[in-house]
Amino acid sequence: MSADNENHTRGPRFSVEDARARAEQAYRKSEFIFSRAYGLLREPNKEWQQIKAEQTTIPNILLGYVAPLAAIPPVAGLIGSAIFEPMRVGAIDQALISVVVTWIVTVALVFLLGLVINTLADQFEADRDDLAAQKIAAYSLTPTFLAGLFSLWPPLWWLALFPLGATVFIMYRGLPILMKAPLEKALNYAASVAVAGLVALIVLLALASCVTG
Repeated sequence: MSADNENHTRGPRFSVEDARARAEQAYRKSEFIFSRAYGLLREPNKEWQQIKAEQTTIPNILLGYVAPLAAIPPVAGLIGSAIFEPMRVGAIDQALISVVVTWIVTVALVFLLGLVINTLADQFEADRDDLAAQKIAAYSLTPTFLAGLFSLWPPLWWLALFPLGATVFIMYRGLPILMKAPLEKALNYAASVAVAGLVALIVLLALASCVTG
């Protein structure tokens, strides 16, 4: 068999193996995400200790963890709208642009939230730590991201509000561990971050609406 024929026969085999490897990687990633969310809700102190010990970087957190999760709410919202309210052909492009812009805005919001957490540390007698602050921002929002799945059925959109309370609670439990905030100040710390995050979200969404029209 010639080299060209051999390469031709091997090509599909490699592509199948590559697809299988990607599928396994995606499965492991999704399993990790749900395991992390479950751990943060069931045993937050234990999970935060594990997160604290993890060696990572801010880009890895934002691109490897936040970016996939941040896509859930806008994509689920698009699918739900398409099922319950069929869109005109001309509106599909606009809807896709809106999904992409919302996704980018959400990732940017998590990064800004990490900056806020680090900036407010002094006011609540906590230690400043860029990486720890980004971990708090990213992992605390896990329930909120996953709640975006409710958008697949628009009448249930209001259920997505409940994970906001879980986010504040998870953040409250994580601030003393990662930012070394005094326990008695952690709740006010988490509440201040939540308020700042909501304000930042409103501003970013307003800017995004200017882009998407």
